[in-house]
Amino acid sequence: MQYKPISVKILLLAASLIFHSALSAQNKAGGEAPLRTAQGRVIYNFSYMKDTAHRSYFYTETFELDYDKSSSLYSSYTKKESDSATYSQVAKAFKEAPDPDHVDVVLTGKTTTNDQFFTERSGKTSVNELRFLAGTPFIIPSRHPVINWSITDSTKTIKGFVCQKATGESYGRRYTAWFCADLPYRFGPRRLNGLPGLILEAYDEKREIVYTLNRVEDFNAGIPPFGLQTNAEIVTPEAFAKAKDAYKRNPQAFIDANRKKMSGAPRPKGGLLDGFDASKIKSVSVNKSKPDPSDITLNNPIDLQKD
Repeated sequence: MQYKPISVKILLLAASLIFHSALSAQNKAGGEAPLRTAQGRVIYNFSYMKDTAHRSYFYTETFELDYDKSSSLYSSYTKKESDSATYSQVAKAFKEAPDPDHVDVVLTGKTTTNDQFFTERSGKTSVNELRFLAGTPFIIPSRHPVINWSITDSTKTIKGFVCQKATGESYGRRYTAWFCADLPYRFGPRRLNGLPGLILEAYDEKREIVYTLNRVEDFNAGIPPFGLQTNAEIVTPEAFAKAKDAYKRNPQAFIDANRKKMSGAPRPKGGLLDGFDASKIKSVSVNKSKPDPSDITLNNPIDLQKD
């Protein structure tokens, strides 16, 4: 794959949202975004059959679930590792540049998932999907956040945790979930929530979507605070689809239209360009590998029913 130059303007706009843990942005009313003190983290291995015409191929990625008693944030752990590597590449480019005032940056790595899911279970249950277009955040509230689970007497041990079986339907797929009552937090991967214990494993009945436990991190591991990025615009799925279409038709016009909103929010710490003078970047080239083989078509969405 050849290197492709990208606009430094795009890089600058997207840089403020590189790390999901950097959530010091303001909400639309000007207040601080509420940060939650994480009480734990689950790391999942995710397998996903995107193309039913190629049933032997599964897309894989690693995700994390940070949680406290009333909320959780589900996001890509692979992306966090990729962003860290990208930051190192920028640092190397500045360090090794022949002309420190004209730096050429080359970024490599794997394309990962940007979408996040924030679940709130204080009072009425809510699930909010956080999506990005060229660094501009959008919040899409779920219209069907509650799952009617049926809990069975079946149990099994997953990496030392005794888990109980439950089944329920979410967005057109019937899932089996294994939850651990010894971890009394009512959360799980992506949209799955509401059981009396953390979901450590889940899969749909065709096993086209599979979440398996990688590890449960120590509660004293220094997990940073988490929260929902509240400088985002709250939209319906239909409105987001229109925004996505507008971005595809004219990316630069979309970025220009959203620049004011992005510039009004303080850039969070831990961004891609922290510690670097962006004005000295002469060019940026990106060689991000595609996540799937060229013959794979996305004909099997995770949510079979639209919100």
